[in-house]
Amino acid sequence: MTQYHDRVFTKDDIKGQDFEQCEFVKCRFINANLHFVSFKKCIFRTCDLSSNPFDITTFSKCSFPESKLSNVDFTQTHIDACDFTKSILKYCVFQKLKTGSTYERKMMDLRSSLFSEADLTGAVFNYCDLTKVSFRKANLESVVFERCNLKETDLTSTTMYGINFTTSKLDHTVLDMDGFIAYGNSKGFILDVQR
Repeated sequence: MTQYHDRVFTKDDIKGQDFEQCEFVKCRFINANLHFVSFKKCIFRTCDLSSNPFDITTFSKCSFPESKLSNVDFTQTHIDACDFTKSILKYCVFQKLKTGSTYERKMMDLRSSLFSEADLTGAVFNYCDLTKVSFRKANLESVVFERCNLKETDLTSTTMYGINFTTSKLDHTVLDMDGFIAYGNSKGFILDVQR
């Protein structure tokens, strides 16, 4: 496995590159403009990829432990079986657009990805298939799930203040008691334990 430590990557370093079985440790991608870049079976350990444009970028079987990916629009990104456990993904957008369209969405398949213990504050999931995906112990504060499939999705032990999934399909979606109460409160219900 090729390893990169404490390196700063720019767009000239990575444009059009294919990285396979690489480990990036404490690397920073500054104005990297990930354009036509492919990462397969790569590990990004405590890296910073925040605020970069991802344009026709592929992440396949990658993991991002304790890495920052905040303010990233994943619209032009293919994500397959990636592990975002303990990542910081604040204010990210997860969606796919139909080929040639600037507004028509198609389903983004994230079923093989993990978001456990991730900080997703303010993120937007728009028309995503999240069936059986684990968000266990994630920070989902102010997250919007718009028209998503949340069938059997694990939302246990999550921070759910301000979460919105009213337009999404909920079917055997897993909540713990605190999550169930938080969701009920957000819908105007009050738990009366005295009766």
